[in-house]
Amino acid sequence: MLAVAAFIAFCANAGVAAEAETAKQPSPDSRQAAGDSEKPDTGQNGKTERGVKSSSELEFSNMAETLAAAMDWDKIPTTTAAEYAAAKKAADAGNPAAQFAVGAANLLGAGCEKNLQTAAMYMSMSAFSKYPLGMFGLAVCMRDAKGMPESPKSSYAYFKRAAQAGCARAANALGVCYYNGYGAEKNYSKAVELFKRAADTGVARAYVSLGRAALEGLGLQKSAAAARGYWEEGVKLGSAVAQNNLAILLIKGLDSNPNEIRGMSLLKESAMRGYPPSQATYGLSLIQGIGVARDAREGFKFLELSAQSGDREAQNNLAACYFNGIGTPQNYDLAISWYKKAAIGGFADAQNNLGDCYLNGYGIAKDEGEAVKWYRRAAFQGNVSAQSNLGYCYLNGIGIGRNASDAIKWLRKAAEAGDISAQSNLGTCYVNGVGVGVDYKEGVKWLEKSAAADDPQALGNLGACYYNGLGVPQDTEKGVILIRKAAKLGNEEAQKALMRIR
Repeated sequence: MLAVAAFIAFCANAGVAAEAETAKQPSPDSRQAAGDSEKPDTGQNGKTERGVKSSSELEFSNMAETLAAAMDWDKIPTTTAAEYAAAKKAADAGNPAAQFAVGAANLLGAGCEKNLQTAAMYMSMSAFSKYPLGMFGLAVCMRDAKGMPESPKSSYAYFKRAAQAGCARAANALGVCYYNGYGAEKNYSKAVELFKRAADTGVARAYVSLGRAALEGLGLQKSAAAARGYWEEGVKLGSAVAQNNLAILLIKGLDSNPNEIRGMSLLKESAMRGYPPSQATYGLSLIQGIGVARDAREGFKFLELSAQSGDREAQNNLAACYFNGIGTPQNYDLAISWYKKAAIGGFADAQNNLGDCYLNGYGIAKDEGEAVKWYRRAAFQGNVSAQSNLGYCYLNGIGIGRNASDAIKWLRKAAEAGDISAQSNLGTCYVNGVGVGVDYKEGVKWLEKSAAADDPQALGNLGACYYNGLGVPQDTEKGVILIRKAAKLGNEEAQKALMRIR
């Protein structure tokens, strides 16, 4: 049940994921945030559309810029408690740069405890003053549901307003909106234009975005070598995200110059800096001994850090570690707890795994209806194992009324995607005429696929087809060989059949 971690983390969202909370202070009206042009109204002389920055703004502008870079995983936040206290005093007195700094510090837990509601409140205050980074920060809160409900359109609007005010980080984030169709229509050429604008001002995260566009060939000519070049630039500028993406490219050999040693070094560095996708991938690498010496305990620690930051895949894998006692003592209660977090968060593998736990009573009271609920959620997301499991439940009336036609629908989806159990069950349905008309040739086709992977049920049923000449020329010798193999693998029906044959 331990899933393989995703190898390229091209997240549009930066920072640490968190539960959505509602801000006490309402956000500015998004209808006022969007302008017609996306070009900045500022030059390079510290001017905004309001003119030259005041001395009070400048006092905390460096702190604000540093924390903004940390929000994009370009720097490690180093804000002290004393610096935070000074910024809060200034923020409460109306300084918009300090208001952003306080908001960012609460998002990151820099110099204070993380508090998403407080973060959203101060970001809103800064945005009300039309401070570019404040509008950027508010947009991040809206995008990532940090301290307020997710709002794609409002997030897009504030990224746009911040970009117009000369915020290069917002220009990159706005480009990501266009690239992903988040709050706006997809427009790859416009996205790349914004990425380049941000990159030209030295925003490391923009090089991450350009690398993605190059690797995927959207808005830029498809080129793994070009993607590598962009991510190399991002690494030079200190981006933990660029480190992660370059690491995976080097490890997987996505261009012509693979370098596993450097790739693992970059992945470890990104993980040590706290980037959750890197922690998840590096942790799993340690557990499996892929590219590094196997160290399940250390791998578990990295998975735990990533899971606690909200990475759904890491939560699923952490649950699997608890379930199987990998790198930590076996603990079904904690396994179920983490499966539930990831499943409720929408991660399909976790939904399927949670369904397995309910179906079999692993670490939780057996509940076949609850199992079907989670299988269905994962199946509709395209999870192949869940599709197979849901088909099996429909076929046998487990947790839901028997429905042969629905069983065939889900089994076929999973079988065509290569699921061994689904291939076996679908083949058996054709041989027996369950949910479909009897079709021995079609049944043998699917049984052959599953039997090639040594599925005991498929081997036994395929052996019976050969023994009796159903869908294939009769070959009793081959039939007995297949049935005997199935019996050795624990197929009780095959074991009984052997007794009769003898």
